Amino acid sequence: MKACWTGGCLLAALWLSGAGAAVGDNPKKFNFDAFFKKLDTNMDGRLSKDEFLKMADRAKEKEQARAKLSQAYDMLDPDMKGITKDVFRRFLENGKNGDGAPKGAK
Repeated sequence: MKACWTGGCLLAALWLSGAGAAVGDNPKKFNFDAFFKKLDTNMDGRLSKDEFLKMADRAKEKEQARAKLSQAYDMLDPDMKGITKDVFRRFLENGKNGDGAPKGAK
């Protein structure tokens, strides 16, 4: 449970740190669609694990961030089909695993 909470907090921190790059001149207004589009490099509408882990590049402790993000990704996408925009948004907004269940719940 602690790992899920830590992973969620890390993900939220990385999400917020990428906000400025996603909106240009106004870092206070976050553009989720632009952020998702930047991560979805192959433009298939889903985030692969590699695309998702690119967020770690912005972290000070890159390897630690990659490990935490990897755990979060595995929780969000156990079938390895890719994280949809809606699942990613719900996870960031609610701190849940995208299906409405609390983190770590199956």
